[in-house]
Amino acid sequence: MKTLRLFVAAAIAVPLLLSCAASPRPKRAPAKPVEAAPSYSQLKMEELRDLERKSPPQALEAISIILDQSGGQRPSNGPTDDDLLALAKEAVAAVEADYRSALAAKDFKKSLAMLDSLRALSGTPRFASLLSDGAKADARSWKDRRASIRADEAEDFFARGLKTPALLTYCAAIGEGGPGPAFSDEKLKLWAGRALEARDRRSLGALSRLLADRLLPAPEGSAQLLSSRDSMSTMRSGVVTIRVDRGIKIQQGLGVPDRVLGTAFFIDRAGYALTNYHVIESEVDPTYRGYSHMSVKPADSPEDRIGAKVVGYDRLLDLAVIKVDMKPEYVFSFADASALVSGQKIYAIGSPAGLENTVTSGIVSAMGRKLLQTGDVMQIDAALNPGNSGGPLIDEAGGVVGVVFAGMPQFPGLNFAIPSDWVLKVLPDLFEPGELKRAWIGIALAERESGPQKEGIEVTYRHPAVGAGIEVGDRFVDIDGSRPKSIPEAQAIMLTHETGSLALVTLADGGPDGGAQLRYLGERPFSPIESAAKLDRKDRLFPALFGMALTPLPSGIFDSSSYNVAKIWPGSAADEAGLSENDPIALKRFFIDSEQRAAFIQIYVKKRKAGFLESIIQVPAGIDIPDFI
Repeated sequence: MKTLRLFVAAAIAVPLLLSCAASPRPKRAPAKPVEAAPSYSQLKMEELRDLERKSPPQALEAISIILDQSGGQRPSNGPTDDDLLALAKEAVAAVEADYRSALAAKDFKKSLAMLDSLRALSGTPRFASLLSDGAKADARSWKDRRASIRADEAEDFFARGLKTPALLTYCAAIGEGGPGPAFSDEKLKLWAGRALEARDRRSLGALSRLLADRLLPAPEGSAQLLSSRDSMSTMRSGVVTIRVDRGIKIQQGLGVPDRVLGTAFFIDRAGYALTNYHVIESEVDPTYRGYSHMSVKPADSPEDRIGAKVVGYDRLLDLAVIKVDMKPEYVFSFADASALVSGQKIYAIGSPAGLENTVTSGIVSAMGRKLLQTGDVMQIDAALNPGNSGGPLIDEAGGVVGVVFAGMPQFPGLNFAIPSDWVLKVLPDLFEPGELKRAWIGIALAERESGPQKEGIEVTYRHPAVGAGIEVGDRFVDIDGSRPKSIPEAQAIMLTHETGSLALVTLADGGPDGGAQLRYLGERPFSPIESAAKLDRKDRLFPALFGMALTPLPSGIFDSSSYNVAKIWPGSAADEAGLSENDPIALKRFFIDSEQRAAFIQIYVKKRKAGFLESIIQVPAGIDIPDFI
């Protein structure tokens, strides 16, 4: 799979043509440099107070980690337990105050972050007693409180004329909570009517089923819409061709037009369309130095050029929402991709090589491919070419089950799409300006495949930007009571958390609170490995990058940088290279090629599998690994 990810990274880059124009055009704020987390146990009281003023949740993580450490791990002049608990009381009060003020200001993201923090604090004995009675009550009714906040967020979307994210958010809120004013019979009827008006079959179906459970009728006309299927010619009118003009580039001494072609499809009647991030990248990337102007060509008037702008985007899932200056004739509805099976018929609409409204068909070849940095994708065999990127993948009922994002010219018929289930997890956030921010714990994982302790997922790396407490080899069990069985499931859980919040992470190997740790969820960098390489020893990166843990050997056995292979994770790059445990190696070179999105090591090795015959090998691995949460 790691080798396949390298090919996919190259395939994604195919339609992205470099520009030689010179004028800079930054639109997305440059990413903040990733810094190493402080050693909490070495912080003095004044430093902890300063951290509490900046970020009460992070200060609570620091206090929790320090309290868990034995006295021998703390400096003699460090804060006492009483000092720490007094500061914790202030930090808890600050979290409660932030929660109340965020609710009053209708800051939904911060409200959810602080509510999640209150829940996590209520699950730790040392901090639960510091909560007020009101905070304890909200923590106990956490699911209902979250659902209520999400329902308010849905109303806010609707008031702003954004019907699609409003319906998606309201339906998600129903799934999170129980009965309440936001989900009364009248509210359900109201939202079902809104879904019917928007012709959103997915939301209407979900709301109609809830109404039926309450023995209430669905809005008149619901059954007709849900049982109908739009024709392919009708659906084609909801697809547009994206053209990003990037000026002139020089090829063999001649200036030629530099253009990017892609596809987008309408998902909201206010003119919002969905596409791939890599199609519109030059519009928002501050590192791009050149001219960039985006326009779209509608299906019925391909000679027209209509203005459009990027709204929100997610680089990790390669998605972007754009606002087009037109009222769409057709708006797509999403369907459930989790119900797809191999061999099922699908259709793709797009503009391969700029040929508008091209429809191709094929089957689902496989599900669950780990090719992006988060989630998983589906493999399809529908004919795709540069220009198809960002187009809808449609099932036989006419619902969107995916967004086309990659094909491999060198391997015809090997193409991929982002499943609708992953698209819908982030889509409401893409209607807000800028890049989607993701919360993360800061660890890389590997799924345990065998052995007596198969339960849980093994930690292979802790990023230096996050606090200590979770180490390589720990068995990861759950996040806030949700127990993932795979890495994509853990990543899906993380998508329900907000940056700046606290979570309870449980390890299987025990600890002061039965293995539960209070963790601060910071903002995930786009490329964890690239940022970690600037802060950490190179050999510490190897478990996450190459699936190989090393133990240093005394100098002189080989050359400098001599190691013994302590562990090989099955299916990893090291495993595919024929390395095995107890192989002695000497690391000669390690480098990261950001253009190829790959890392390489060159080593001398005496492979046990080859009778300890000495050889020099180079092992590649993709740096956009899909294993971080």
